[in-house]
Amino acid sequence: MAAKKTARKKPAAAKKVVSKKAPRQSAKKVGAKKITAKKVGAKGATGSSAKASSKSARKPVKTARARAKPAPAKPAKAKRPHGAVVHWEIQAADPARQRDFFSSLFGWPIDANNPQNYGMVPHGGPDSIAGGIGGTQDATARVTFYVEVPDINEALTKAETLGAATVMPRMDMGMVVMAQFRDLEGNLIGLVEGSTG
Repeated sequence: MAAKKTARKKPAAAKKVVSKKAPRQSAKKVGAKKITAKKVGAKGATGSSAKASSKSARKPVKTARARAKPAPAKPAKAKRPHGAVVHWEIQAADPARQRDFFSSLFGWPIDANNPQNYGMVPHGGPDSIAGGIGGTQDATARVTFYVEVPDINEALTKAETLGAATVMPRMDMGMVVMAQFRDLEGNLIGLVEGSTG
């Protein structure tokens, strides 16, 4: 009797091995997706279990697409509460000598490689403004600054009603739209036209 039981158990064990291999073979044939025998289970890769496993194989693609975020839009330039100084300038009788002097003194990287031979001085950080060193038109050396306004003609008209005198009317220089006036003490002040005021 013991021999009969042993004989019966062996074929049963052999059947289990065959049934384990069968789902693996059918799992490989289900679509282009790779499904392991563990995911297929005892039913094999047919019916609802095959659909569920193919959906789970697609999930990482959807998740990767969902993770891709569009580039953030550039924030709009904030409106200034009042006219701000946006540029300073040294007007010199000998601009090259002045550029050498300030470059040596402060370590300014001055770039005068432009048609006007105007020495552009970059700002020194977020809490500073850029400037420039150029020639003077009346042989008088001076330091001045430029204030950004939304409308230069309007600012010049107001400055004149307050007693100032226009020196240079609104001019489009290509890179910048600017003007200059003399204040009540004769100081030369520049204006730059911008979208904020």
